[in-house]
Amino acid sequence: LVPHSHPGCLEVVFFLSGFQIYETEGHLYSLCGNDVFIVRPGELHSSGDFPESVSRMIWFQLDVTGTEPFLGLDQPSSDELRPALLVLPRLFRANASLGTDLAEAFRLLAGHDPLSAGLGRQLFVCCLYRLLQFSRSPALPKTDSIGDAIAYIHDHLGEKISLEDAAASCNLSLSRFKAKFKEETGSTPRTFINYLKMEQAKLLLKQGNSITETALSLGFETPSYFASTFKKYTGLTPARFCKERAQAGARQKSAARPVP
Repeated sequence: LVPHSHPGCLEVVFFLSGFQIYETEGHLYSLCGNDVFIVRPGELHSSGDFPESVSRMIWFQLDVTGTEPFLGLDQPSSDELRPALLVLPRLFRANASLGTDLAEAFRLLAGHDPLSAGLGRQLFVCCLYRLLQFSRSPALPKTDSIGDAIAYIHDHLGEKISLEDAAASCNLSLSRFKAKFKEETGSTPRTFINYLKMEQAKLLLKQGNSITETALSLGFETPSYFASTFKKYTGLTPARFCKERAQAGARQKSAARPVP
């Protein structure tokens, strides 16, 4: 996710499952299930140097410019809601029921029945008020957070990462670590590790690194094991991936060549 901004719009990202790192204002934020991430109008944000992982999320933008009533609210309610949304904290936790209600609100809004659309609008406004409530609730202590393990995995991506070491990085037993990791990210630790390694592998191959160089730089003992893992996660062998990249590049050059 390249750096970008939304002038005049507040962006809300509600994570249903999975894991993602976002960057804004020079800070990195780790998101997992039921986290709410707020990007204020005009702020540059991206996924930093981290690939976008497989996740389920609901995100939307609210035009917060102007002073007129919005979302079908009367003027006093608009004057109350708009500034409250603009001072939402950057990151806080909600619960799964909010995700269900947001999905239902957008389903209703997407229909052609005016009554359904009206119900969807009211449900969406209710969700915004619930966001405000969640943002003001005391955060639950993360006594066994896997955040340290996620950071450990990113820091050691070029090594052969053992699950025992990843569990130790966040002071959890191996069994508790596996269960907690799956609960918070929707992925097993090994799947998550290999996913990140394969995303990094694609970047290295695009940069011209050989298959052997790429395999060794990511902690794989043999190019053949790397190749089988790469195919499992991408559907292509590394050699096929490089060939298709080269062919796509040649087609682009050919298309850009001026016709005599």
